[in-house]
Amino acid sequence: MRVIGFDFDPDLLKRFLDFPAQHHASEPDWIPDPAEGRQLADGGSPSILRHNFLVLDGDEVQGRVTAAINPKLCDEQDLPFGQLGFFDCVDDLRAARLLMDAGMDWLRGQLPGGGTVLAPMNFDTWHAYRLRTMGFDQPTFFMEPYNPPYYPSIFATMGFLPSSHYVTKTVTDIPEMISAWRSHYQDALAKGWRFRSFDRGSMRDELSLIYGLSLLMFRENLHFTEISGVEFRAMYSGAVGNIDPDLFTFLLDPSGEPVGLSFSLADHRQRGTVNAKTFGVLPHARGRGLGAALACEIYRRFHARGFTRVNHCLMRAGNRAERFDGGLGEVTREYTLYSRSLPS
Repeated sequence: MRVIGFDFDPDLLKRFLDFPAQHHASEPDWIPDPAEGRQLADGGSPSILRHNFLVLDGDEVQGRVTAAINPKLCDEQDLPFGQLGFFDCVDDLRAARLLMDAGMDWLRGQLPGGGTVLAPMNFDTWHAYRLRTMGFDQPTFFMEPYNPPYYPSIFATMGFLPSSHYVTKTVTDIPEMISAWRSHYQDALAKGWRFRSFDRGSMRDELSLIYGLSLLMFRENLHFTEISGVEFRAMYSGAVGNIDPDLFTFLLDPSGEPVGLSFSLADHRQRGTVNAKTFGVLPHARGRGLGAALACEIYRRFHARGFTRVNHCLMRAGNRAERFDGGLGEVTREYTLYSRSLPS
């Protein structure tokens, strides 16, 4: 086996991008990531240093990884993290070791003072990151991490330790959730707070609004980095035409100003299931029951549409969002972001 490293060689990049479809061809739960080509193309993220690696057995690709440094993603000492992302590999520890060692060696050359490597992470938390570590019997939903069950053991063998944990919780008693939040909902309406759906006739303006709200709502999230409006629109422009307006809800203050949002998608693999993907309110609107009011509104919409299962998707374990279901949700999937020290 041998490893090839490259930056923007078009032929090697094509082989890099083609490998997941070949590797997961027999796995019906795998969903291709349409953002990969743009992310990895020359100029896709010009401020991010990156170097791609392929491991080959003869002329057959056996795995891939990208080593990267995003100068906006830094630790508590303001030192940039190293990253290993876009990882895919056959179930062969030798191939995985060649890949990861090559990526770590490249990062060591770029960060001679050492530091911490996060993996898997594709440049930032706006894009794909984390491994699924539990719930492999559950069908993959859109924008969920996907990997074979043996990937976590590869990372553990290579010296990576769990850095942060995430869960998806499933709720099946929708009327009970509506009842739990109803008083907050009624109070918000009485005080002039309102809700509106996504306006598909003003997609550019709506995307700009979502971008601005997202920067403010999620700034406190672990490993948050700011991205440009241009990059944000590029990420979602292809999917925005498929948004169901009733499943994208804005919370409006009494003056009509948007101060929160909820984005959900009907699950295309589980009939009667809806995936609550993004949910939040601006910091100044928190602590007044408005999050519960927004949750009640979206659950009312779920119930009216006949959904019987709701997945609360990709929440960081132990934070406020995970407890939002009041104990009525069941953890059906778990995910882990790993880290490893990078010796100087």
